[in-house]
Amino acid sequence: MRSRRKSDPRRGKRDGSKREVAQQRKQKQPSTPTRRFGVLFYETLAAAKADVSNIVVKARGVDQLNIVIKAEADMDDVELNSIAKVYAGAAWTTIHERRVYEGWYLERH
Repeated sequence: MRSRRKSDPRRGKRDGSKREVAQQRKQKQPSTPTRRFGVLFYETLAAAKADVSNIVVKARGVDQLNIVIKAEADMDDVELNSIAKVYAGAAWTTIHERRVYEGWYLERH
């Protein structure tokens, strides 16, 4: 059986435990700004492009606007990406619908 060496009480402890050091690092890091997100849903890319004026107005009220197109479409559309972030397809639609349902867009991130 192996015996453990007892610490010498005359020796000083380290300058802080790992937990204390981690907490100090957290406190020193600048806090990240909270961001507001918005979302608009469209059936097709053409429908989103036809509603650009509404998209611009909505984008001014949030830090990031997400445009979700239910149909498969070009997510790299230059016109829409200059205003907002574009997501297209069934999977992205499901993700953003869940975020709406869970209240994710009502919170700051």
